Amino acid sequence: MRVCHVAMGDLWAGAEVQLATLASELVSQPDLDLSAILFNEGRLASELRALKIPVAVFPETELSSVMLLSNMTAYCRTNSFDLLHAHKYKDTVVGAWAAARCGIPKMVRSVHGLGEPFAGLQALKMRVYQGMENAVIRWKVDQLIAVSTQIQGVLESQFGKDLVVQIHNGINIDSMHQGKERAVVRDDLGLKPTDCLVGCIGRLTAVKGQEHLLDAVKQLLPRLENLYVVIIGDGPLMGQLKSQAFQLGIGHRVRFMGHRDDTYDLMRAFDIFVLPSLHEGIPMVILEALALERPVVASRVGGIPEVIADGIQGLLVPAGDATAIARACERFLSDRALAESCGRAGRGRVEHKFSSRVMAEQVAQLYRSLTGPPPTVAMA
Repeated sequence: MRVCHVAMGDLWAGAEVQLATLASELVSQPDLDLSAILFNEGRLASELRALKIPVAVFPETELSSVMLLSNMTAYCRTNSFDLLHAHKYKDTVVGAWAAARCGIPKMVRSVHGLGEPFAGLQALKMRVYQGMENAVIRWKVDQLIAVSTQIQGVLESQFGKDLVVQIHNGINIDSMHQGKERAVVRDDLGLKPTDCLVGCIGRLTAVKGQEHLLDAVKQLLPRLENLYVVIIGDGPLMGQLKSQAFQLGIGHRVRFMGHRDDTYDLMRAFDIFVLPSLHEGIPMVILEALALERPVVASRVGGIPEVIADGIQGLLVPAGDATAIARACERFLSDRALAESCGRAGRGRVEHKFSSRVMAEQVAQLYRSLTGPPPTVAMA
């Protein structure tokens, strides 16, 4: 079966990491022949090529929509794909038209998260894009993959139950190799053994809620004089968040580290991992933190409660509630037995429920159910 994934490839964030993780497992399926079409060069393209997956890049910044569709159609027609798998709005819309033009019989769309809240002109544009995609889904998409129960419910209310299947995100724990020892990383950060390090990893955008973590740190510092915070990730709010930290008088305790390739080593150095998001699907970073046995404080949004039972694998707080974040962090720091118990339980939860192997097997079975069994060859 010839399967082509279509993705923007402009970022290295949740959907892109998930696609790379899925592809790393699917390449071992003997009946699947994978390819990829991306609209941007970047880390996703590099990760897929490292798996020996053919990658065609049609740069959206250099091609008009008509040329992009034309190039995609020619590539798909040449390769005779059996199934197209899209991951975001634009690649779904363009991919559906290419599939229709060159006769690709089946199409799948993974929905990695619900739409982010926007205002003004941006909100209007997103409604137009969403309307276009919804029409395309009803016309051409054979199956929607929802990564969480919440997303599944929303999609079923829009498109009906028959079109939607739930397959949780997963991670490959075996690939989470350690580079530096925890003590070495903390020393590199200038920390003393008695210092407390809270970490947050994610795109610096409004939906990720880092501003509420900064407000929580402001509340914590009078009671925790040895508290330090690292925020890892890039994004449009970098300047705004830095300004907020200094306005709150906590700039000397917060380090913005930008994009890092050694996130596993840094995460191992955290005493607490905080994810203050306002919306999420099943975030990869929270699975990684749990797999590394970090005590996790996370917003009770999206698919996160499907991963973490409050008080068992971590502590859940209302979205946007800085005081609740501060209290949860204090609870972990004052009750090390709870922190260690949640760490162990989180690791077990990921191993049994959110592994990349289980995810890939479910996706592969979905592909097979859509395309049907291979034709039998008559014996002479």
